[in-house]
Amino acid sequence: SGVEAALDLSLIVNHVTILEFQTQLKADDVLIERMKKAKNISYKANVECQEILSKANRVNAIAYRERTSGLVDFLDVEGVFIQIGLIPNTEFISELIKINEYGEIIVDSNGETSQPGIFACGDVTTDKYKQIVIAMGGGARVSLAVAEYLTAAKVA
Repeated sequence: SGVEAALDLSLIVNHVTILEFQTQLKADDVLIERMKKAKNISYKANVECQEILSKANRVNAIAYRERTSGLVDFLDVEGVFIQIGLIPNTEFISELIKINEYGEIIVDSNGETSQPGIFACGDVTTDKYKQIVIAMGGGARVSLAVAEYLTAAKVA
């Protein structure tokens, strides 16, 4: 997801740097090739973000630690986008409700799952767009659907 976001951002910003915790990028080969062809994307692998720094109420740097050497370095930035991957954490509930081949919880337009009374929202669901603002809207939508469900069931 980080490489995809970097490719999108590279079209509208001067430069994008990916900081990857693992020793190598885990993106599809086709995305990595596109990233390598982009002249304004770079990456550092095997690093751990330590701190997002700001000055005058604006993000201006990231402190990161090189995992092999332990050395801490700084990267000047004007913005930060945090991507944590694409594998949803749904294993704990997969025996109870239907999930798809990607591990996403299958929901209807109200966020209800295959099990009546169990609702879900956010990046773990089949909602197409995985963005914070979409998940927040989904949370609001699902909370209204849950209230409706409980009222109809006379549980509330």
